[in-house]
Amino acid sequence: MEIDNDLRAAVDRARLMTRLSVIAGVLTLVLLILTVALGFIKPDFAGSDTFALTLLPLLQTLLFSAGAAIYGILAGAAAREEEEKALLQKRKDNRALNTDEDVRFTAGRTFANYRRFAPYVLSLLALLILGALLYFFGAQWSYRGENRIPPANALHAALVATILMLLSAFAGAFYTGQGRARDFGWLKAVGAWLTASSAVFLCAAAVAICNRFDLSSIDLKVAWVLFWLMALLGGELLLNMIIEFYRPRSIVESKPIFESRLLALFTEPGGIMRNLADTLDYQFGFRVSSTWIYGFVERALFPAILCWAAVLWLSTSIYEVGPEDVGIRERFGRVVSTTPLQPGVYLELPRPFGNIATYSCSRIREVKVGAKSDVTDASREPEVTLWTVQHREKGENEFIVAVEPRATANDRREAISVALVSLDMPVQYCIRESQLMDYAYGNREPAQILRRIAEEVTTDYLASCSLMDLMAKGRGEASRIIRDRIQKRADEEKLGIEIIGVPLLGVHPPVQPVAPAFQEVFGAMEQKEAMILAAEAYSEGVVPEARATAQKIEADALAYRYRTAKVAEAEAARFAKQLIRYQAMPAMFMLSSRLELLERDAAKVRKFVIGKNLKHEVFEMNFEEKERLDLIDADLGKTVEQ
Repeated sequence: MEIDNDLRAAVDRARLMTRLSVIAGVLTLVLLILTVALGFIKPDFAGSDTFALTLLPLLQTLLFSAGAAIYGILAGAAAREEEEKALLQKRKDNRALNTDEDVRFTAGRTFANYRRFAPYVLSLLALLILGALLYFFGAQWSYRGENRIPPANALHAALVATILMLLSAFAGAFYTGQGRARDFGWLKAVGAWLTASSAVFLCAAAVAICNRFDLSSIDLKVAWVLFWLMALLGGELLLNMIIEFYRPRSIVESKPIFESRLLALFTEPGGIMRNLADTLDYQFGFRVSSTWIYGFVERALFPAILCWAAVLWLSTSIYEVGPEDVGIRERFGRVVSTTPLQPGVYLELPRPFGNIATYSCSRIREVKVGAKSDVTDASREPEVTLWTVQHREKGENEFIVAVEPRATANDRREAISVALVSLDMPVQYCIRESQLMDYAYGNREPAQILRRIAEEVTTDYLASCSLMDLMAKGRGEASRIIRDRIQKRADEEKLGIEIIGVPLLGVHPPVQPVAPAFQEVFGAMEQKEAMILAAEAYSEGVVPEARATAQKIEADALAYRYRTAKVAEAEAARFAKQLIRYQAMPAMFMLSSRLELLERDAAKVRKFVIGKNLKHEVFEMNFEEKERLDLIDADLGKTVEQ
C-alpha cells in the first residue's frame, strides 16, 4: 500500500511539474512577445537597448521551460508504468514474462535516456541561442555607435518595464523555491533565468527614468555591462559542458549541467558556500566539503573577501595622470586647487571621497554640424557619398543660402532668390590648458554648447553667402570666416576651447528632389569645361607642331641651296684643273682616267681584258686573295725535286 502511495505521489508530482512548466512557458512567451513588440517592432516606445537585451534571458527561460515540460511528461509516463508493473506483480501475471523485460514498458527507459542526454542538448541549444544573440547585439551597437531612437514617453516606458520586472521577479522567486522540492529540480533553471530577466527589466526601467532627465548616454553603457554579464553566463555554460566529461561518475548528479551556478548565488539565500560545496563534491566524486581544508577555507573566506575589498577600495586612492593629460584634484565634490596637475602619480582620498579628474589638452575633438551625430573623435575618416544617394545619417540640417541673380531675356536682373543646402561640417577643437577650469566646471556640456554656437554661426553666415561660391572656390574662405566667428563666440561663453579647424565637407543640395537636377547642371558645366580644355589642348598641340614643320622645311631648303651651290663650285674647279692636265698630256690623262674608273668606280665589278689584235683569246685575271689553296694550286715541280 505504501508503494502505491509513492507511485501515485510521483505521478502527481510529474503532472504538477508539467503544468508548472507550461505555465512558465506561456508567461515567458507573453513577456517575449511584449519585449519584441516594444523593443524591436516599435523601438520608439521603449527607446532602450537595455530593454531589448531582455530577449536573451527570456529565450533561455522559454527553452528550459520546454525542457522541464517534456521532463514532467516523461516522468509521469514512467511513474504510471511503474504503477502498472506493480499491479501486474500483484496479480501474479509475471510467471511467463518478467515485467522488467516486457517490451510494452518503454517509458522508464525513455525517461532515463532523456535525463541522461537532454541536459547536453539543452545546454548546447542555450549556448547557440546566447552566442547568436550576443553577436547580433554587439554587431548592431558597434555599427550604430551612440545613435539611437529616443523613447516617445520615458515615464510610460519606465512603467511598462517595472510591471514586466515585477511579473518576472515573482515568477522567478516562485519557480526557484519550487525547484528545491523533490522531482522539481529542473525548474531551478527556469526560476533563475526569470530572475535574470527581472534584473534586466529593472535596469531598463532605471534607464528610462534617466532618459527622462536627458541622460541618454547611460543606456548603451548599461546595455554593454549586461551584454558582458550574459557573455559570462554563456562562458560558464560552456565550461560546465567541458568539465562534465572529466568528472567521476561515482556520485549521481545533483543538478543538471545547464543550471547556472552563478545565477544560483543570487536566487538562493545563503547559497554561495553551499553551491560551492555541491560543485566540488559533484566534480571530484567525493565529499570535499567534509575535509578540514574546505572547513578552513569556509571560515576564512569571508574575512579574506573583506580584506580584499578593503585593499581594493584603498587602491582607488592612487591616481595616474597620463603623459598627454593634466589633472584637477577634487575632494568631497569640490576643487582643491585650480592649478592643473602635470603628468605623474598622485595620492588622494579613496573614492567617493576624493578624485583626480584627467583631461587631454592635446587630443583633437570634434562636434558635427549638419548631419545628426554625437560627439566623436576627429581621427575617424569621413565616408564618400554621392549627392543623389541617401546618406546614412538621419535628420540632416538644411541651411538657407543665396542664389546669384541671372539676366532675363529683357536684360533685367531677377530678384535674389534663396536655396537649401546640406553640409557636413565637423568642428575640430582642443582644450586650452590655461582655461581648463572653464572647460571642466564653467559649463555642464561644453561640446553641446559648441555645437549650438556652430549651428547659429553657420546659419547666419550661409544666409548671406552665394551658393556657387560655397560649393566651389569660396569654400576655403567660408571655412575660415566661420571658424573665426565660432572662436569668438566660444571665448565669449568661456568654453575654454580652441578651434583647430572647421572644414566644410559634403556640401550638396537636398538629396530629393533637388540633387539629381543639380547633378545634371554641374555635369553639363564640367562637360563644357572638359570640352574647352580639350580644344585648348588640341590647339596647343597642333600649332607648335605646324610651326616646327615649317621651320624644318625652311631649314631643309636652305641646306639644299647651300649644298647645291658648293657642289657646283667644287665641280667647276675640278673641271678646270682636269682641263689643264688634259691640255698638257691628252693620252696620259685619258689612260689615267680609265684606270681611275676601273680602280674606283668598277672596283667590285669582274673585269675581262681582251687584246686589240687577239680577238679570239680572252685572259681572265682574278686578283682576289683566296681563302684556302686547292690541290691544283700546289707547285708539284718543287715537290718532286725535294
